[in-house]
Amino acid sequence: MQTLSIGELAERSGVASQAIRFYEKEKLMPPPRRTDANYRRYPLEAVDRLQFIVHAKQWGFKLQVMRELLMLQDANGDRAQAKRIAGEKLHKVREQIKHLSRIEAVLSKTLDECAGEGPMQEGCPIVEAIAEQAE
Repeated sequence: MQTLSIGELAERSGVASQAIRFYEKEKLMPPPRRTDANYRRYPLEAVDRLQFIVHAKQWGFKLQVMRELLMLQDANGDRAQAKRIAGEKLHKVREQIKHLSRIEAVLSKTLDECAGEGPMQEGCPIVEAIAEQAE
């Protein structure tokens, strides 16, 4: 079976060696086989697992949720649990989109209202809008 050193795995996956060790510590990556000289050796499948971690991170999944999904995968777990996790994430994403849409609307409106000249002490619609949104 072909295996990879941590450097080779880092190069193939685009994930830094330090991050790979972190993911091992966080139990997102299974402990690698060790050589007699105590060097880590990873199976080729480790590249795919790291790609999952990278993508899940980009999607905003927290480490615990990634761990849960990977444990389900490793144990050939129930798809219903994975669906529940994805459904919860979708709900959060939709809430974030609503929040960002409100911010976008306020910023767009205040940019139109702001002359972009004169001293700030006369009032600034941008600063005022941000202050109002914080309440």
